Amino acid sequence: MSDRRSVLFLLADQLQAFALGCMGHPEIRTPNLDALAAEGTIFRNAYVEFPVCTQYRGVLMTGQYGAESGITSFLQGPDPGTRCLADALNDQALWTSYVGKWHLYEFFDKPVTPEQRCGFQRFLGYQSHNDYLDGIRFWDEDANCREFVGGHRTTATADLAIERMREIPDDRDFALFVSFLSPHYPLQPGPAFAEMYSGVDISLRPNVSPPEQVFTPTYSPASPQPIETDPNYQRYGASIEQFWQYYAAMVTQLDHELGRILDELRAQGRADDTLVVFTSDHGEMGGSHALMNKGVWQEESTRVPMIVRAPGAPTGTAIDTPVSAGVDIMPTLLDWVGGPPEPAASGASILEMVQAGESRPHHPVFSEMAGDNDWVMVRDGDWKYVEGRASGEPIALHDLAADPYELDNRVGAEDAEDLRARVEEWRRSVDL
Repeated sequence: MSDRRSVLFLLADQLQAFALGCMGHPEIRTPNLDALAAEGTIFRNAYVEFPVCTQYRGVLMTGQYGAESGITSFLQGPDPGTRCLADALNDQALWTSYVGKWHLYEFFDKPVTPEQRCGFQRFLGYQSHNDYLDGIRFWDEDANCREFVGGHRTTATADLAIERMREIPDDRDFALFVSFLSPHYPLQPGPAFAEMYSGVDISLRPNVSPPEQVFTPTYSPASPQPIETDPNYQRYGASIEQFWQYYAAMVTQLDHELGRILDELRAQGRADDTLVVFTSDHGEMGGSHALMNKGVWQEESTRVPMIVRAPGAPTGTAIDTPVSAGVDIMPTLLDWVGGPPEPAASGASILEMVQAGESRPHHPVFSEMAGDNDWVMVRDGDWKYVEGRASGEPIALHDLAADPYELDNRVGAEDAEDLRARVEEWRRSVDL
């Protein structure tokens, strides 16, 4: 292994942990991610701190919980002057670039202004536009618009990522972040991927039951009203089975494009000095507990896939220790590139686990949600405890070893004082 240290961070959107072949799904095809897991380490219990798009990105960029940074709702971003992940990577003389969905500070189909880019030197992205077939626009760091007509947003994201990879100077280490919209709703897979799952019975988790409404309308672009007139609703809006066929197709299409990016990394001869991290900003309920979408504490919303491939590390490792796919990212990347720890960052590096190929002691994992549906969650060992973020009132307690689908709420039937104490300690640490 060379002395060079680069980073390729690959981010999905609304991909639950259980929808990959390497996480045990029997029908959903993810050959490239399965291969990446076989070449590296898969963390089977990775959680996000705030299971919503903007709030997760706030955690990723600041290295802090939403309660610390104040990024707890849409239309927010790090305060001016906040030291962010790209700033720390820039300090290590890395060539930093971001490609894809941003969704900090703004919501609609807009360019990302220089002051909103959290320190990235190069940029090819957009704020938020939930359409894969129309309005595919990316803006670069010079405010030039790149529009893709007749294509697919997932393909365009990979095309631009590969373009950026080919611009990296040969003598520079890099940190490239690639943020896909897929498989976030609306489910609009390319025809070839949709055909793969046409008529296929997708295995559903045992806790799935038909929700009142499968379809989720979009705001950018605005879905037609009434929703029955929306073409996306007409395709899958009334059927959880059809939803999962399209969701599976979206996941496989994402996997295909990730494979192209990883092939380019190998073709450039840089795979042997690049840390590759794949994860998602949050999950998708997909009908579990009769719920769709995210923003809730259940496993399908807060638990995400996470695969890390580090050159020279053991291969084919699976680690069950709960880790963070948010606050642990900054310490891990800085650990890899040899940068000093960021004093304001709240997580801990997981690189030692990857390089050892086995678990190491790690902090309990926390997640939160603010607003009308507020809660705080802790996962410590096999146990998961949830309470009201504002009220502190117990909501749920599950032994995930015995109850992986969260069907047996043990609040009031089991002693949760140790877990409540951990949440209280976390509250003090984030000044909540």
